[in-house]
Amino acid sequence: MPSYRLPDRRLLLTGLAAGAAFGPVSDGAAQTPAPHPSPDDPAPIPLLANLFTRVGAAVTINGSGPWTFVIDTGAGKTSIADTVAARLRLPAMDPLIVHGITTATRTDSARVDRMLLNGLAFRDLRCPILPGDQLGADGLLGLDVLGRFRLGFDVERRSASLSLRGIRIVMGGADMSTGSRLQRDGLRSVRGRFGQLILTQTTVDGVPTAAFIDSGAQYSIGNEALRRAILTRRAEGPRIGRQILLYGVTGQSLPADLARVNDIRLGRSRLGVTPLLFADLHCFRTLELADRPALLVGADLLGRFRQVTLDFPNNSIAFEGLRRQTTRTIEDELRT
Repeated sequence: MPSYRLPDRRLLLTGLAAGAAFGPVSDGAAQTPAPHPSPDDPAPIPLLANLFTRVGAAVTINGSGPWTFVIDTGAGKTSIADTVAARLRLPAMDPLIVHGITTATRTDSARVDRMLLNGLAFRDLRCPILPGDQLGADGLLGLDVLGRFRLGFDVERRSASLSLRGIRIVMGGADMSTGSRLQRDGLRSVRGRFGQLILTQTTVDGVPTAAFIDSGAQYSIGNEALRRAILTRRAEGPRIGRQILLYGVTGQSLPADLARVNDIRLGRSRLGVTPLLFADLHCFRTLELADRPALLVGADLLGRFRQVTLDFPNNSIAFEGLRRQTTRTIEDELRT
């Protein structure tokens, strides 16, 4: 089958699927940043619409900014674009291992003394440096920053919020009210190797599937174990449309098959016929999911709900208000 490149490769894969599960090359342990909530009520931060299905927020770095960082629940560590690191002359630190879409590679890292996300300050961050033209943003906010909060996405209002011990920070949206309801009875999940919440109450065409949310990935991707399992249930298997190339932020590429599945269930929500990519990403091996059916849930599927809440302290995920498809699918992108 022919290979197709998506119109904007920067927007296809970020997060864990593209290189954001990190480990140090040296034996020294990276410091965990400590949040310092502001005592004042924080003002909302507008989200950027030009990131298409991804969610970006404004941050300041060592007092400079604002810079646009993608909220990326697939990323193990917060990373920064090479152009930003150079402009701010950030001090270099030891290299890190970055898990890309095909393999692990070394990358330079830099020290950020203070990153401010509205009312929260994060100090002593060790950030991998990634190519800015591949990121499509100034950086990624990873689980070293996000993983201690309850993170809520209000898809209809294009806003996100972080909650910690009663402090709630709203980032953008048409309605800046902090009173919107977040679903409390979330689906239980387990923690992955790099802090990801892995949901087991998921099926794809009836196949029990381990799923994790990568808000930095534009599209959702199943592994080959999932495709094989679907094939055993129905002879025709997923209906393959074409092959395309996936690109990651480290510059790696990997072929993937675009197909349609008859139904995806996330908890009690049924999404029906859904376009889905299939590829054996390196992240499935990294999370020890390569040999079992697994699904990376990207922003395309998150956009099917009014609200999505990732409660990291309580290891739960809530999907609220299934809605009709309103965003462009990967099939739409390939037709343009």
